[in-house]
Amino acid sequence: MTELLAKGGLERRAVTPSEIRSIEPALHGMVYGGFFTPSDFTGDIHKFTHGLALACIRHGVTMRFATEVLSADAGTDGVVVVCRSTEPTIDGATHPPETQRFDKVVVCGGVMSRHFGEALGDRINVYPVKGYSITVQLDDMADQQAAPWVSLLDDKTKIVTSRLGAQRFRVAGTAEFNGFNRDIRAERIAPLVAWCRAHFPGMSTRQAVPWAGLRPMMPDMMPRVARGRNPRVFYNTGHGHLGWTLSAATADAVAALVSTRVNV
Repeated sequence: MTELLAKGGLERRAVTPSEIRSIEPALHGMVYGGFFTPSDFTGDIHKFTHGLALACIRHGVTMRFATEVLSADAGTDGVVVVCRSTEPTIDGATHPPETQRFDKVVVCGGVMSRHFGEALGDRINVYPVKGYSITVQLDDMADQQAAPWVSLLDDKTKIVTSRLGAQRFRVAGTAEFNGFNRDIRAERIAPLVAWCRAHFPGMSTRQAVPWAGLRPMMPDMMPRVARGRNPRVFYNTGHGHLGWTLSAATADAVAALVSTRVNV
């Protein structure tokens, strides 16, 4: 696997238990069979997407947040989208639907991509797979010192971690097939908390905030970046748990498809 990754430009090397302790001193216990990727890094996706939205606005993009797409229909002369704002009104009334026509559309609908694809005449085989995480708040200096800074992946338990600044430690893992259910199940959160206590006993988990979200997964775990049956429709979806990781590459790929001139 290391040789295969190297061919793709990713440096990874095997490390001994003593090297693991030197790379991440906060990790408790004897760990064997480790690998270290020097180029690996983490970031705050909320800050990234917020900054990206502001950059788009500066370039003239109109952002429509809190808007529900009611229907979409692709024809020979464009794509008609009917949507409605979900922003609360003073009198509690529902906003009226709005109809807009676009020359081309790119569907990046997450787990709803299958629904939008059907409306536009395509079969987009995206399924919801629920993932869980906890964010451990590190308010005390002792907790901050006991938490790791290096991103970790426990291959046996399928748990990954990220340190988000001085006061947050993110731990994520498990995958659940439960349709569009978004409930946070205690039995899924408990192993994440137990993992923290086992490997970082000096870090308190008393302020561990649970979370669950639906990953848009394709059966082959590969994103769908392609044209639809209608040449005015494009898809950039199905990234699963690697949405941010793959976002720049797939955005570049779908932009190339959209900008290619075809007879429509």
